[in-house]
Amino acid sequence: MTHIPEHARRYWQYQYDVAKQHMIPLLQGWGVRLSGATMMDVGSGTGGGTCAMHDAGVACTGYDVNPRLIAEALDLKGDRQISFSTDDVYIEDPLKKGVSFDLVVLHDVFEHLDHKDAMMQKLKLYMKPGARMLITFPPYFSAYGAHQQHLRAWYAKLPFVHLVPLMMARVIPGLHGEDAYAMEEVTKLGRLKMGMGGFEEIASRNDMRIVGKKAYLISPNHMRFGLPSLAAGPIASIPGLGELLCTGAVYLLAKS
Repeated sequence: MTHIPEHARRYWQYQYDVAKQHMIPLLQGWGVRLSGATMMDVGSGTGGGTCAMHDAGVACTGYDVNPRLIAEALDLKGDRQISFSTDDVYIEDPLKKGVSFDLVVLHDVFEHLDHKDAMMQKLKLYMKPGARMLITFPPYFSAYGAHQQHLRAWYAKLPFVHLVPLMMARVIPGLHGEDAYAMEEVTKLGRLKMGMGGFEEIASRNDMRIVGKKAYLISPNHMRFGLPSLAAGPIASIPGLGELLCTGAVYLLAKS
């Protein structure tokens, strides 16, 4: 049995609650069949969201490149029949395995990926005819779109600080005593800068239709801070303003 620290157990529960209370009802409202469906969870982490989908009747397979997270997921899933693997879905060829799914999920993963067009093309290979792809992310131009809240320096945690000129190019890279992984991800997000408009362009040029979209002024992810989610409604469609004010976006895609 893997020794799992308490903070990891809390994070698993947070993942589970977000999926159960927000993502599953959203999928059901968009007409996605869950009971008896098969799902591929890319970047499944410790598997809280994967377990929630399993409990909703989905046959789940989780992938994460971090072996420690997979080890924790295998422990935390209990007796649930879920497959977790460290296979890199970008490198592996699903056609050789003959594997495909009704639903492909990337919960707050896609914004971190380099080569997004190539990755979306790869992920399409895992989709059965009529399958759906669910992608969630915090738009980059929102208050904490660079995930700078994970840094230790107080001023680096300020909302919108990543949008201040030279902050990402000079100030943040010069910080000392920061967690190396947090720094790497913050600077990577600063380089990639994926907002809602950018994501929609990626989907379009890869022949993916948007069949569901919901943006939030207060993301469901913020439930771990005791905040209720708040949908953005038409604000999300206001050019510029929507990118700044929406802290979370959820897209459901289908092959064109």
